[in-house]
Amino acid sequence: MKVYPEQLEQNLTQLSSVYLVSGDEPLQKIEAADKIRRFVKSQGVLERQILEESGNKNPLTEQAGTMSLFAESRLLEWQFDKAIKKTQGDAILDFLQAGSDDILLLIAPKLSNEKRAAWYKHVEKNGLCVEAWPIPAERLSGWMNNRARQLQVKLDSSAVQALIERCEGNLLAAHQDMQMLSLLADGKTVTNENIKQYVGQNARYSIYELSDAALLGQAERALRMLNSLRAEATYPLPLVNQLTRECQLLASWSEQQEAGASLAEIMQGSRLWPKRQKLLQAAFNRGSKKKWYALLQRLSFIDKSVKGQADGDIWQELAQVICLMGNLNPFKNKTATSSAKPTSTSSGVSSMEQMKKSLGL
Repeated sequence: MKVYPEQLEQNLTQLSSVYLVSGDEPLQKIEAADKIRRFVKSQGVLERQILEESGNKNPLTEQAGTMSLFAESRLLEWQFDKAIKKTQGDAILDFLQAGSDDILLLIAPKLSNEKRAAWYKHVEKNGLCVEAWPIPAERLSGWMNNRARQLQVKLDSSAVQALIERCEGNLLAAHQDMQMLSLLADGKTVTNENIKQYVGQNARYSIYELSDAALLGQAERALRMLNSLRAEATYPLPLVNQLTRECQLLASWSEQQEAGASLAEIMQGSRLWPKRQKLLQAAFNRGSKKKWYALLQRLSFIDKSVKGQADGDIWQELAQVICLMGNLNPFKNKTATSSAKPTSTSSGVSSMEQMKKSLGL
């Protein structure tokens, strides 16, 4: 049976032969696995064994095949850092079909093709599957308030917003901040003014989160992410490549639409996951073929700048691209990029003029 993390506790009523926790949100995965371990222990399964792979050997037969000296059944825990391979899936299926008295806990990254495999279908039918997804930005406020209540921390609305901006997308950091607040606030209501007194900047962003925000037109949020990546001395080329791929796809869609294809036909031919389709459609509806090719021209210049083949202000140029993806004109609203750019240089002014020309501004 498949359940969301918030539904897990109410579904832990009887012992299952297998539990699967998957996804790419660390805190929810940690908490879900802990709840399962506590429940299994409460049912009398006291021994826990961590399975480790050694070469091409199957840990379920090499390690789990040994008899326990102290208990009739054990909790066998197999953690995966990468996608579950076919051979590993076959080993899981063989173990479960053999009818062992041991309980199997699988902890894996986000699953995709694995869901079509026989082992996954067996786990879903006979066990409990928990999928931990990142919480969307619009639901973070509710999550913050619920977690604050659990930890008996009083937050006003300004404090919630401040925490979201500092920890957006990083639930583990947000939880740690809440724990710190529960100790330091001493029962008092926490406001935006004293958030900095208690917690620091914990936002950790990936280039993919930034790209998604840019596609959704959330320019201010994307610029905050850009600032964070720059402060962490992130190498900018992977971000340039990611934005280039998105603009290339959107330019291709524009070409196909101009040739007479409908958006539904274009999306069907793209073979993208529904979530990706939603992100790209939001950007596509705000742009045109001219816009996407102009942004590709700009990104090509940034690529050359990163590689030392052109003289451009890389982070300023990226900030401008992000603004333009969100239909926020950086030339009319200078404050939009001021937080993400250093002091202007002559090369920056020159690149601005080139960008205006390419966009017909």
